Amino acid sequence: MFSFISIEFGLSFIAFFCLYWLLGSKPKLQNLLLLCTSYLIVYLCGKIQALIALLLFTVFIYATSVRIVHATKPKIWLITAIICTILNLALWKYFDFFRTSVSYGLDSLKLNSDWLAGIILPLGLSYYSFQAISYLVSLYQERCHNQPVGKVFTLPGLALHLAFFPTITAGPIARAYDARGLTDIYNQPCGMATQIYIPQRRRILAPTLALCLIVMALMKNWWLSGWIADNWVDPVFANPMQYHSLEILAAIYGYTVQLFFNFSGYSDLMIAMGLLLGFRLPVNFRAPLLAHNIREFWLRWHISLSTWIRDYIYIPLGGGRHGMARTQLNLLIAMALSGIWHGTGWHFLIWGLLHAAGMILLNLGDWLYSRLRHCELNKARDALSKSSWPAKIISIVVTVHFVCFCFVFFRAPTLNDAMLLLHALLYNNINVPLSTNPFYFFSLLLLAWILYPFLAKLTNMLYKRADFLPRYSLILPLLLLVVLVLICAPAGIPGFIYANF
Repeated sequence: MFSFISIEFGLSFIAFFCLYWLLGSKPKLQNLLLLCTSYLIVYLCGKIQALIALLLFTVFIYATSVRIVHATKPKIWLITAIICTILNLALWKYFDFFRTSVSYGLDSLKLNSDWLAGIILPLGLSYYSFQAISYLVSLYQERCHNQPVGKVFTLPGLALHLAFFPTITAGPIARAYDARGLTDIYNQPCGMATQIYIPQRRRILAPTLALCLIVMALMKNWWLSGWIADNWVDPVFANPMQYHSLEILAAIYGYTVQLFFNFSGYSDLMIAMGLLLGFRLPVNFRAPLLAHNIREFWLRWHISLSTWIRDYIYIPLGGGRHGMARTQLNLLIAMALSGIWHGTGWHFLIWGLLHAAGMILLNLGDWLYSRLRHCELNKARDALSKSSWPAKIISIVVTVHFVCFCFVFFRAPTLNDAMLLLHALLYNNINVPLSTNPFYFFSLLLLAWILYPFLAKLTNMLYKRADFLPRYSLILPLLLLVVLVLICAPAGIPGFIYANF
């Protein structure tokens, strides 16, 4: 599977970019070229199996969408489509659970079972499945609840929406229509339907900003994420018993930073490619490590997933409409499903349940505060972090530590590995010598965390002003940053962590 930050892809994208804009006066031909290219990338990354899975799924969703729009009982079609989509996702995603049993069964019948080893999760299945459910629900809401959404996809339009190559590998989960809380870099709604069926000629959006985002993506994903993984995270998680407690603690902090750089860098790259092609994609990260509680963290981290969970799991379960106890149960179910979505092991479920527990405790604290202070619940929310600057800093520190230690279960290959690492963290502080200098890494993390608020503000300023600056003034700084990345980045091209989900 090729990488989006490889030289081969870069050169291919330049050639595609030139051909794409030669067709600038004909958006329909641009869409056709985008569709063909997206399917080619699906084939190159996931072979014919992934391509066939995507084709069949797209035809099924389109046929169902037609029935939802025109049938007398659209709810039946919606429920059927959602069940089939979830079963299809579960079958592929959790096939490893019963791969061995199926293999034994075939062997006992003296049938060939070698082909089972070649079955892998089709590229982007989780992401285009979520996009499809969102689209069908929007059509149903327009039909039955008079909630206007926009233009209905034709089959080619739906195929492009589901296969759009800047989003299919690891998101963001783009919606067909505008959604609350899901906005582009300019905080504007960014539904895909209006962008695919654009009535006028497309244009390159914010080209200077796009180039800046590409360089930022290279720095985050190739250099910083790769360096942290190779030097601090991967060796420790592979064999924690060989490392001192301080080195394990450095790896725990390091993984959160590595994941943030890896995933946000990928998102920056996809947003940049979208801008260069005339599309606005949703922002997936908004300074999540500055969140002052776990609830706000999920408003800033993997935003396209958290808003999807809110709209299609939490709210349909009842949201916060049926009392305190029911609200917490809905949160528990939503976050547990979020954990299961990330993987098949118990450690992913525990990761989701820990986040649910954090939010439930936070809600109970807000409720208790509102009772003691005789104020409305909305006023009780975030009361601690709003009381003073020291309180806000303490809130952020506590939240970051909670997130970091939850990610132990996310990163470890199994639940036993996670427990082994935590055991080593507690007991490897006496008889195990230091093999590295964790204080050096702690110093870098502390410096980065102190600078982080200023870098976040600088990034927001870049979003707003990059294309108003003289382009020649950015050429030299960007080139120097690229050279710095080439010099400092570790050997090899790192993968995108969330492509595994």
